[in-house]
Amino acid sequence: MSTGVAVEAANLHRQFGAKVVLRDLNFHAEPGEFVVIVGRSGCGKSTLLRLLAGIDRAERGSIQISGEVLIGLCSSARMVFQDGRLLPWLRVGDNVALGLPKDNDGRVRDMLDRVGLADRIRDWPAILSGGQKQRVALARALAANPGLLLLDEPLGSLDALTRLEMQGLIESLWHQSGATTILVTHDVEEAVALADRIVLLKRGHAEDEWLVDLPRPRDRSNPAFSGLVQSVLGHVMEV
Repeated sequence: MSTGVAVEAANLHRQFGAKVVLRDLNFHAEPGEFVVIVGRSGCGKSTLLRLLAGIDRAERGSIQISGEVLIGLCSSARMVFQDGRLLPWLRVGDNVALGLPKDNDGRVRDMLDRVGLADRIRDWPAILSGGQKQRVALARALAANPGLLLLDEPLGSLDALTRLEMQGLIESLWHQSGATTILVTHDVEEAVALADRIVLLKRGHAEDEWLVDLPRPRDRSNPAFSGLVQSVLGHVMEV
């Protein structure tokens, strides 16, 4: 089990040409917390994740991971993208083993077992379904015991039933790993189902947030669940 890291971002400013994407944004996550970021397309959700991972840099502002200023790539972080980004010339097991020390067959098999794909270790990514590819991507990210797991719309391309199944898997893996987890999604119901705390990005900064004080696993038939979904959705849709 990993130890979740604390994340503190202060006054982040990021723009592309004349377009300002993040404007003096402040953001934090407690160790082991599951934070979900919502907002309209283009509001800076994915940009924030790339900054936290260290694969992009802000024009100004700072990021601290467990009290240390982030410079370059974040060694504590692993990121899962919408398309999984598996290497097609490597078998499933070799994809999961990327970045691990040699002779980690046991770790690879354990992670694939956790995502229900132990029997696909010798398969090529091309023959996997979309949901299976995302399971492999999650196994690869968690194999390194990250303190920070960054999920950038990892379920966005999946059908509704697979998406529900994967939400349950992500919650289970989060419980097992202990990693601080930050998920970006357009799906407000998904946010309420998974988050300890939901953060709304709008106009380049964190405009609002909600604590999700509902027992896990979340009962979607609970009026409190649907009420929170409607509340968050209303704020997302406000111009």
